[in-house]
Amino acid sequence: MIRLTYIFHSGFVVETAAGILVFDYWLDLANVLPKCLSRRGGRHVYVFASHFHEDHFTKDIFGWKQSLGSDVTYILSKDILKHRRADKGEADVWLVKGGTWADENIQVTATGSNDSGVSWIVETGGKRIFHAGDLCNWYARFLADGNKDRQPYSEELGEDIDPVAEEKRFLGELKDMQKIARGGDLVMFPVDGRIGNGYTLGARQFIERFQVGMFVPMHFVLSGFESAWRMEPFCQEKHVPFWRIACEGDSIVLADGVSIRHTRVEDIPRLQALFSHARSFMLETGNPSQWTAAYPSEELLRKDIGSRDSYVVEDEKQTVIATFVLRGGMDPTYDVIYEGRWLNDAPYATIHRIASDGTRKGILHLAMQFALLDYNNIRIDTHRDNQVMRNAITKEGFVYCGIIHCWNGDERVAYQFRK
Repeated sequence: MIRLTYIFHSGFVVETAAGILVFDYWLDLANVLPKCLSRRGGRHVYVFASHFHEDHFTKDIFGWKQSLGSDVTYILSKDILKHRRADKGEADVWLVKGGTWADENIQVTATGSNDSGVSWIVETGGKRIFHAGDLCNWYARFLADGNKDRQPYSEELGEDIDPVAEEKRFLGELKDMQKIARGGDLVMFPVDGRIGNGYTLGARQFIERFQVGMFVPMHFVLSGFESAWRMEPFCQEKHVPFWRIACEGDSIVLADGVSIRHTRVEDIPRLQALFSHARSFMLETGNPSQWTAAYPSEELLRKDIGSRDSYVVEDEKQTVIATFVLRGGMDPTYDVIYEGRWLNDAPYATIHRIASDGTRKGILHLAMQFALLDYNNIRIDTHRDNQVMRNAITKEGFVYCGIIHCWNGDERVAYQFRK
């Protein structure tokens, strides 16, 4: 599993089995990074900065070495050194376009940028991750407006800009990248509404030239989340999965041809269809009374969404094929257990309301692997007559613990998994 968490602007944390990658950290308004690092479990941390701009690099990253010690490697674009934003000894690796570096966990290639610094290709665990830095068709609005002969003045560069020449530079960088890789499993790329009309052009040109497993917009902080979502229809047209980031700290998990994300309100009709299918399956397999026709109610679904405890599983076409609730903290219905006892009193999370459309087997296993990214103790319950689920629960390594009662008094058989 790969978990991608949005920090801010162009900043992301990518958690893999081999290590934790931090890209272009600038600000962390939602306190994302401490949470991600708290669950690293001894994994090495790799910190990338694509260029010297203040919205992509801060010297604050070097302060992490105090707590991480030898478990962190800083991999920076050499233009940061050139602009005297950092000292040579502060980073472990300085790269320019074409430079490479590797250890036992990752392989890194610095690819080009038509702005400043570099972009990154990182290969780990058989997956290829691409972070564009400031690689983009930044002057697309002049091309879109039909003003190709207009040469706007750049205050940053102190000179006039030729939009046609700049686009050629951008496309030239993409051509150079094609000599190294034909695509990426995970692509983070600028979709910045400040560009103006045509601000998605650079991203569209990238997708047209590379095979993209998951497209993730970035660099949109001043134009808003919704502006970045403008890329979604084009991605759908090209059959490229798109991550619609909703807030700082939002995350998505990629695993075995599916993705797991937080449920959105607009998913409710699909969830209702999934629960209807699950009720029919229960009826067919000798469990007619666990879920009534009114369960779960829309009110309950909205409550789960509001607490950000509800998740959906999407296939490669981004069709929602399953859902489940994963809630950390104490569950009041588990306070009293009969005819047995829990394995321990340690903090735990609970899996509830798991349902699928039946197109993919092993949804409980998927939910379990997702839960174990954050928790060592998992609890779950089901109806005594739900033999299919009971078999699946046992197969996942859960231990039967006893009987609990729901808020309405209904009996459930309860299990616990201890890592």
